[in-house]
Amino acid sequence: MSSFEKHSFLIALISPSGGGKTAILREILKDCANISYSISYTTRPARFNEVNGKDYHFISEKKYSEMKEAGDFLEHAQVHGYWYGTSRNFIEAELAKGQHIILDIDVWGALQIIEKDVDVITIFILPPTQAELVKRLKTRKTETEEVLRIRLETAEKEMKEIRRFDYLVINDVFEDAVQEVKTIIHAEENKLIRYKNIDESYYGGK
Repeated sequence: MSSFEKHSFLIALISPSGGGKTAILREILKDCANISYSISYTTRPARFNEVNGKDYHFISEKKYSEMKEAGDFLEHAQVHGYWYGTSRNFIEAELAKGQHIILDIDVWGALQIIEKDVDVITIFILPPTQAELVKRLKTRKTETEEVLRIRLETAEKEMKEIRRFDYLVINDVFEDAVQEVKTIIHAEENKLIRYKNIDESYYGGK
């Protein structure tokens, strides 16, 4: 059995609303025991099918402000009128255990993390066309016409930042997109910079 050890890292899945990053993330978590999910905190109300502590930590604006002031967020952002944030304490604890952490995050939150001193890979998930994105948003039937308009305007702004990220996965055929994300993660795991004590492991193990 190999005695080589590797540093764990963050995996940020980014996409416009309706791009499919959440569905892809669920498949990754189902198949990869060494990846943990970072549950974001948000001030937005839960949708009918969402569970507190599973999909998000749903908190008040007062609680959110207290956490922000205490420096508890690795990143935070306001999206469509609500606040979102990622727990720094959770991230640091999971990485220390050797787990990768996967984030379901928007463009602005991902850009904040890139600027921090953390090992993160960023994967932008994009539908094949803008028309397909509109179709998927309408199919969800969770947005009013006004919210849909705002989401599409936001998507245009997000597209302008796309070249600031590491990878692009086109979510046309869902199963193919999932496999591409897995391949990216596996390749990143095998970068030399993430190996610990290569010489010691090679010449005698632990």
